[in-house]
Amino acid sequence: MLYAVAESKCCPMSTLPRRQTVRRLLRRPGSNRLSMPGLVLLCLLLAGTGSMPALGDQRPWPPRPLAATLAEPVTFARADLAALEEGSEFAFRLPGQGIVLAGGEVLDTLHGRVTHVDTYINGDRVLRGAGAGPGPDLQFVLTLGDDALFADLGIESQRWVIAAEGRQTLLGWFYQPSGSLGSGAGSDFVMPRQDHREQRMTAPLTLPGSGTASQTLASTDSGLQISQRFSQGVVTLGQPAEIEIVVEFNNQGSQTIPRLSADIYFILEDAQLVSAPACRRRTTQSSPPQPVLSCELGGTLTPGSTRSFSFIVRVGPRAEPGRVLSTVVVGDVRDDAYINVVNDVVGGAGQDSISPFNQRLADNSHIDRLGNVVIDVMALYTPDAEAVYGTHTATRINQLISVANQIYHDSGIGITLRPVFHGGIDYPAVQADMHTMLEQLTYGEHPAFANVAALRQRYGADLTVLFRPLAAQSSLCGLANLGGYRTNGDLTAFDSGDVAYSLAAIDCPVSSVLAHEFGHNMGLTHSHREDGGGGTFSFATGHGVDHSFATVMANPKAFSASQRIPRFSSPDLDCAGLPCGVDHRDERFGADAVRTLNLVRFQVAGFMPTRVADRPDRRVGSLDGTPNTTHIGISASTDKGLSSTVSVGLSQSLDISAEFYIDPAHVGRQGHFHVLADLSVAGLGFVQLTDRGEVFDWQGDVNRLVAFSSPDTLNAVEYLRILNDFRPLPELAGSPIVLFVAYRLLDSDELIYTVEPMVVNVRSTP
Repeated sequence: MLYAVAESKCCPMSTLPRRQTVRRLLRRPGSNRLSMPGLVLLCLLLAGTGSMPALGDQRPWPPRPLAATLAEPVTFARADLAALEEGSEFAFRLPGQGIVLAGGEVLDTLHGRVTHVDTYINGDRVLRGAGAGPGPDLQFVLTLGDDALFADLGIESQRWVIAAEGRQTLLGWFYQPSGSLGSGAGSDFVMPRQDHREQRMTAPLTLPGSGTASQTLASTDSGLQISQRFSQGVVTLGQPAEIEIVVEFNNQGSQTIPRLSADIYFILEDAQLVSAPACRRRTTQSSPPQPVLSCELGGTLTPGSTRSFSFIVRVGPRAEPGRVLSTVVVGDVRDDAYINVVNDVVGGAGQDSISPFNQRLADNSHIDRLGNVVIDVMALYTPDAEAVYGTHTATRINQLISVANQIYHDSGIGITLRPVFHGGIDYPAVQADMHTMLEQLTYGEHPAFANVAALRQRYGADLTVLFRPLAAQSSLCGLANLGGYRTNGDLTAFDSGDVAYSLAAIDCPVSSVLAHEFGHNMGLTHSHREDGGGGTFSFATGHGVDHSFATVMANPKAFSASQRIPRFSSPDLDCAGLPCGVDHRDERFGADAVRTLNLVRFQVAGFMPTRVADRPDRRVGSLDGTPNTTHIGISASTDKGLSSTVSVGLSQSLDISAEFYIDPAHVGRQGHFHVLADLSVAGLGFVQLTDRGEVFDWQGDVNRLVAFSSPDTLNAVEYLRILNDFRPLPELAGSPIVLFVAYRLLDSDELIYTVEPMVVNVRSTP
């Protein structure tokens, strides 16, 4: 049973004037604004098995989580959770016998502080925070939906989860998830198909005097293996480069290959030959003719031996991204390799430098109030995934997004994921292999995915993830396309945005699953140990230390590690007392995923144009005429924030929200908000709204304005959710709702308000 005890530090609700007329316009009230101070003491008394919550709804307790090592039942009152705002402190009494910490002491109460509050487009509320006062290290992320609560808590090196459901009273479990399920061996990224525009065929290939002994012996079953190494794998646009290419032959067969010779195609079409001691330039008899480099090695290639030769080419300045191809052919054995020509993502040598390419993207990016670039996410789910969480599916997905955002924040990565669409996909995941499923999703090769690309365009989704249950044909928690492999961070060069798709298990016990899979989409591999190198950069990979830890991208099993630390690799971060990564300048073992994501984030945010409407600014004035720099945006929506609207039907649900960018001179001072609606056309006059869904008449007396919510310390950015799922009453049909918002400073009585109202017309038709 959860109850809230108000203490002396709590600010009481404003005293409301005596109501002349009260009307209920809302089916249910919107949430409070997202910044209320105060200390809320949350005291949890463990309810025994089978006992019912004192506050509430009589219904069965949810089943105990399957992927749990320890679990205790819990209850929460929604009102107590709704009272938590930015700056709120709380005490959470742990159920059962508490938690045993690493030092052996028993922890029975958590003390925390809410540091960030946000609201997703579907109305789910997110709280993030850390420990308050003495006690163990604490990090928490909580997502509260209409009828569900999900939370992840990091307590020292332990991870605990809360899952509860209900409306006024939430019933659920406080548990420790199984650490290994779904996080086992096997790569969970794939290389997407190469763009067919970049592929070239070797036929027809007719060289004068062809048919040497080595070509006759070199068939696909001869055991001959060919590989190529480049002195550099990437060339920057506009810059020339001389590149040495080493061609290596390994005879794994049982026969000796005499007079080894090879023909090298395509390289001379895109580069100038500088030096090739073992080769000569020739031309094919095809139409049009192709320049070919024909090379010979003296002596023989005996079984088990390896030989090589090298040549040097010069790649001139290129104006467009592309690939310089090199195909080595011996008989019917061939090796295809390439050098990427890409944009300069890194810029100067300084750690904080930004290239002109990246700066142009940054200037056009959607930046949130935290200064992060916003990456929009489309979340799809299969019927069997929905069967796991039912009506809580979207909130469960949002919690995984919230955890990813917390990991970005804790790692120093300027990214905020924003879910812009949740939707079901009628795909039989239980019958599908994950690799097949991802390929069909990426390329629209299943009828269930026929409209996914159009949905992605409509909602402006930079990243798309499809959720399925963990048990469906795989023990992997996810699978993703790897973006920008070996492109030095240029994810635009070969259209990585077109393949920015991933799969995730909705019931994965590893809450960092989305951070991990999206990391692959953004060019990260697991670790040097697991994959032999980085992704888009040589240092674009995770990191781990034997018998200690692994970061988000790395697999703890590869390092015999007991914990996956929820941070991306970086030599500047601390993981269990050790660096979380290796300096990016270390060409062999560099591991700096934080640097990688901060370099590529603007490109990812631009994979699709932003479609979700921003709140339009309204002209602002002050009661006494004092100039101020406050900006206020108000928007109305009938599609959960996807777009703004100026009208609503009687059968539609309307959301209205406001965003205040407070004058710096007012930040840190006490104030409260007001919401005033002119319903005169409908014969209802001027009315005032509160966050409790009540409506009060207003006769024009400024001194009798009702506070929308409790007074509070003003932050630089404030949000108000004014209406949520509001369905207009029939009395409003054919009339406009004319809405004004304002805030008042308590110390000076200064009133800042929107001179220009927001107008929403209520249609008589549905």
